Amino acid sequence: MRAGRLGGIVAMARQALLSSDDRGKARRASIIALFIRVANAVLAYGTQVVLARLMGQFEYGIFAFTWVWLLVFQAIGTFGFGDSPVRFVPALREKGSEAELRGFLRFAFIMSFLTPIAVAALFALAVTQAGPWIESAYVYPLLLMAAVIPFFCLQAYLEDIGRAYFWTVAGLVPVYILRHGFLLVFMLAAVAVGFEANAVTAFACTLLGTALAALWQLVAIWRRLRKVVPPGPRAYRIREWMVGSAPFAVMQGMFHLFSFMSVIVLSFFVGPAQIALFFAATRIMQVVSFIPFAAAVGSAHLFSAAHAAQDQPRLTILTREVSLLTFLASTAATAGVLLLGGWLLALFGEGFAAGYSVLAILAVGVIVRALFGPAEDILNMTGYGYFSAKTYVAMVLVNAALNVALIIPFGIVGAALATTISVTLRSLWLARAAKRLLGLDTTVVGALIFAREFVARWRGTSAQPAE
Repeated sequence: MRAGRLGGIVAMARQALLSSDDRGKARRASIIALFIRVANAVLAYGTQVVLARLMGQFEYGIFAFTWVWLLVFQAIGTFGFGDSPVRFVPALREKGSEAELRGFLRFAFIMSFLTPIAVAALFALAVTQAGPWIESAYVYPLLLMAAVIPFFCLQAYLEDIGRAYFWTVAGLVPVYILRHGFLLVFMLAAVAVGFEANAVTAFACTLLGTALAALWQLVAIWRRLRKVVPPGPRAYRIREWMVGSAPFAVMQGMFHLFSFMSVIVLSFFVGPAQIALFFAATRIMQVVSFIPFAAAVGSAHLFSAAHAAQDQPRLTILTREVSLLTFLASTAATAGVLLLGGWLLALFGEGFAAGYSVLAILAVGVIVRALFGPAEDILNMTGYGYFSAKTYVAMVLVNAALNVALIIPFGIVGAALATTISVTLRSLWLARAAKRLLGLDTTVVGALIFAREFVARWRGTSAQPAE
């Protein structure tokens, strides 16, 4: 009997993974994305360890602070077109709007590469004019960071195109493997030939590595697009696309401000060495963030397609599957990080092990986020991105206030507390919004109901599918 049930489980898993429908493709894309992000987590962690050991806490703190602002400008520099393809491309394909699809791909490319060049130029000009108000150690890293912005933005757009078409390897490998790999190799080579191991050298290596990775990604995605989107007339709905993409710009910009608000606020109260300590803990916890990301890669565009088709049962089942799997994987990964946390921090160098309390507090926020499920992705893919954007704006303000209030008495531990409290409030609010606006229970409670019904059907006690 047990052998028969085990064989049944294997057969169902094989059918789920090898099926040719969109859900089967989504599962395969999620698994590939998961492996890529696991490799990315290992590579990114190793890169940060090497940089910290080469540069020391002071220079690494400058690098970390500047890197945070690079991520923020990447998020807002495309005006949302680095994130909206995963919503618009599946919807246009579902409707058969080939001319609009060609128009969108062209316009989104312009907004994701040429526009960020102007943004980067304005930022660099602002840095040169604000010299008296910026510490000299930050000036050249910030100028080099400005040169990296257009390439980061282009990669964000190409990654989203890859996600929309299930080109997971072509879309993700250049961003999460090549970019970090080039940075590591070029930094080691630069120091070996005599360049100083500081933030300026690190950002010069970042610029070169990102440009090469973006070129590889552009060629890979463009070749595939030519096969699935034949030449033809283009139709443009610029106003609709701008309105639909703007919430992504606000939301992604606010997401990065929200995620790194503690680093920004810490810069006003502590030195680069303490910033380096806190940033190291966040880099370790980022290992767990690949799990919801992998789930989003395989499911975000399916949420959009199901909503466009007004298929509520399909949308409900997708929500429950993603919520359950994400929670289980996130919990297991967080437990592993906490178990090895002291050793992982110590690898950054002498004194970094003192950040374990920060790591433990941040871990609580990761579990809480997983408890409330993929509410944010669902809202973004079903036309309620504006709600997520407004939520992020409010939560950034709350997060900033909490950081100021808690950092002053508790330092970097207060920053971790502020982050975890803010994550809890945001996750709860978005889950309630998904329930109210879409009638979807995104929490792990709804996912457990799905699991119970699945087991019941497998045992033959229920003939009706879960909705």
